[in-house]
Formats: sequence, C-alpha cells, structure tokens
Amino acid sequence: MIELRFMTEIQHYMPIVQAAKVSFERLHPDVNIRIEQAVDGFEAAKAMGSEEAPDLIELGGFQVGNSDDLFLDLQPYAQDDGLWEDWYPGLRRVVTHSGILPGLPLEIMMPLVIVNKNKFDEAGLPYPTDDWTWDDMVEHGKKLTIRDAQGNVSQYGLGIGIDIEWWEPFVLRNGGRYVAPDGSTAHGYVDSPATIEAFRLMIDAFRVHKIVRMPNEPSRYREGQEYKEAAMNFAFGWHFHHHPDPEHEYAVVGLPYMPGGVNANMIYMAGAHVTKKSAHPRLAWEFLRHYILTSRSWILPVTKSSAVEQGLTEHPVWSRYLQELDVIQLGAFFLNRKWNASRQLINDDIHRMIVDGADVAQTMRSWTRFG
Repeated sequence: MIELRFMTEIQHYMPIVQAAKVSFERLHPDVNIRIEQAVDGFEAAKAMGSEEAPDLIELGGFQVGNSDDLFLDLQPYAQDDGLWEDWYPGLRRVVTHSGILPGLPLEIMMPLVIVNKNKFDEAGLPYPTDDWTWDDMVEHGKKLTIRDAQGNVSQYGLGIGIDIEWWEPFVLRNGGRYVAPDGSTAHGYVDSPATIEAFRLMIDAFRVHKIVRMPNEPSRYREGQEYKEAAMNFAFGWHFHHHPDPEHEYAVVGLPYMPGGVNANMIYMAGAHVTKKSAHPRLAWEFLRHYILTSRSWILPVTKSSAVEQGLTEHPVWSRYLQELDVIQLGAFFLNRKWNASRQLINDDIHRMIVDGADVAQTMRSWTRFG
C-alpha cells in the first residue's frame, strides 16, 4: 500500500479533498491518501521545510516562483497530460511567472463591478459597459447616491472595501504597480506618479465625491449584506456564490478604465503543490490533478474544457469573470513577502488618508520601506 500525505491549511476545502480522496482511492485501491489539517500557515511552513514534508501541500496563496525551492516543477506533467493547452492562457502565464510551474492553482477569482439594475432603472441611467471610464463611474455614483435634507444617506453610488489588495486593480489599470514585476522592490513603483494618481482618485471617491460610505460611518446592513446599500459594488465572484441571483437583478461589468488606459486586473488564487521530498511524485501529481480538475465544487474552473462542460462560458455572470483571465497580472501579494506582511499597516494608513486627510503622495512614499 502506497501512502500519500496531503496537508492543507484551508479548512473549508476539507469536504472537497475528502471527496477526491474517496474517488481517487476507488480508482487506485493500492493507494491511501492521508489528509492532514494544518493549524495555521506557520505549521504549514514548518512542515514544508522539514525532513518529513508531506507529499502534497495546499496553501491559501499560490506559491509563485517557488522561491524556497520546496516544490517540484509540474510543467512536464501538465504538458504530457494535455493540461497545458487546456488552461486559459492568462492563467498559464501568471502561474509560470518564474519559468516553472510550482503547483496547480485553485479557487481562482478576479474582481468586477456588479450593478444593481433596479437602482439604475429608478435613476433613469443606462447600465455601464466595458468601455466605461473612472469619470463615468464617479458621475454614475453621484447620481445614484441618495441623501436627505439632513445629509443622511439611504443609498450610496459605490461600495468598495478599504484594502490595499482590493485597490491594486485600479493601480494596474492606471499603469502603476506596488512592487517591481519580479517583486524585488517597491521603490520606484508604489511611489510612482501612476500609482499615486490612482490612489488620489480612490481617496477622492470617499472624501470629495462622497459616493462611498466612509469607514467611520455605520452601515444600516449587517455584515455580509452591505452590498445592498450601494447601486454599484466592487465584487469578486464569490459574491454570487454566497448571494445567488436567480432573478438576474444584477449585471456585471469590467472595472472602469483609469486615465492610464491599461486593461488589467488582479487575481486571487490558492495553490496545491507537490513537494520535492515526495517519494511518489508522479502519483502525487495524479492525485493533485484529480482533486482540482474533477471537482465541480470550485467557484471557477481553471481549464477551458471544464468551463464549457459546466455551461459557464454562456452564463451571464461567470462568462464575464472568466473573460478577465485574459488580462490578469500578479499582484504584490504574490510577489513580495514583506509587502504582504505589511498589509494591515498599509490599510491603517489608507484609513488615515480617507478620514484624516493624510497626504497621499507623502504617505505612499513612506510605503517603499515595505518592499
């Protein structure tokens, strides 16, 4: 009996991997998949670097570049099995960023803008289209924000969270970046004119145009329902996973073009990897492929054939999310560990920009220390 150890740090994926274990062992009666739940990322990192590393490990962030040289290059397996050509080209481009394939991506997701069609209809506004601009979005937001005589807001034009990662697509679309393409530094990138301009526009949406709820303003809706207070929302596809829209009350549209005119977006993706210490790398690959490619539990599939098979290429929502795979870029989250570890400190600074009016350019120049 051959045993493969599969460690995951993602608890809510456990039912999916358990189902894959059962079906794989049925196909391979001489194999036992032992699944281990890591307590946290620290335990997973410790296991990866140990002499008794698991055969496979699943992490919340795809390990771009394999900087610690812990994982096998799966590119030969992917090419031999026909997976290479079945991937969306944009996805293949980002997962092989460093010239190797250190794992398989899963639970991929990009952001778009979701539009409440009823609110647009009530305001007599046309639904936005993929060629809209930032200025178009702001003008829509002003017309869709509803205040009473006392200034109390019953509806905002735009809903977006305050998070350095969630704002990155707008930076990319303006021709800016947080860090260098190879992740080596933030100097000359987070403090570049294009990046600062994108941030000023974002801050102005809160402070000047007042189309987004301020961070110190309470919402009338409970957590997870805040999207109902805005006519437009920046939203990842998991929104529709948690809030199905059978009546098609919402439309999806691409992010607005920034002044820089670049068509780009960011991607979130988890990753599952085969460690170099596995005694059965080919078998580990076969389970990995089985786990990720045969399950229909993922919100978006990673292959074109799976998307067609599931009818997603014709779906009004999911087809638009899949379209974004053509223009995705790797965000600083994947490229620079120090930057990623500084996320909360940076978000605190963003709050100060919005609430206290902290100088945008000066604050962003100070962020070069995080990369």
